[in-house]
Amino acid sequence: MSRDLLVIVGMALGVYVPKVLPLVLLSGRLPPGVRRWLGYVAPAVLAALVAPVVLAPRHQLQLPGWEALGYVAAALVALATRRMFPAIAAGLGVVLIAVLLRT
Repeated sequence: MSRDLLVIVGMALGVYVPKVLPLVLLSGRLPPGVRRWLGYVAPAVLAALVAPVVLAPRHQLQLPGWEALGYVAAALVALATRRMFPAIAAGLGVVLIAVLLRT
């Protein structure tokens, strides 16, 4: 339990410190390029966490199954909206519908 909590706290620090530290140190003096770069940190971390599950769900590289519909829907919504929450909601919705239709 405490080890899991330590991992969660460590991952949270790894995600948020690179975004918060420059903002705290430089406050409103960030150049537009840096602001744009900071906007890509969270989606990049999310993609790095999701990609192994999508591409190697059984610890071996293989073609994804029907579950890939959710990933495709999330990617398309993310490209269209440039927002993370609608993309996650779309992916979850598609997977939920696919699961309900399979049962």
